[in-house]
Amino acid sequence: MPLISLEQAARMLGYTTKGLRKIVDRSRAKACGRRTQGPTIRFFQAAKGSPIKFKVEWVETFVEEHTVDPVGHTRPSNGKPPREPFVDESAGLDCALLNLPRG
Repeated sequence: MPLISLEQAARMLGYTTKGLRKIVDRSRAKACGRRTQGPTIRFFQAAKGSPIKFKVEWVETFVEEHTVDPVGHTRPSNGKPPREPFVDESAGLDCALLNLPRG
């Protein structure tokens, strides 16, 4: 069970160590039951003040959970189906040109 350091994980993700530390702080707050906004990540810390460590699998899961696929037809993370674009014929948009369904 090899663990990587905060610095190594930040490098893997393209974050600064300060940026990843903010995500870790947010993750810790969420684990304590506080409401948070933004991404969270799994991490290991044996005691307060000890180094923060990650499993490579946790970093890979973080990437998968926060990857946006513009071609994919998956539902957003809120579980709601994507909304159909609203086209008002009086707006002057040509549905045929834009390949949009007629409203």
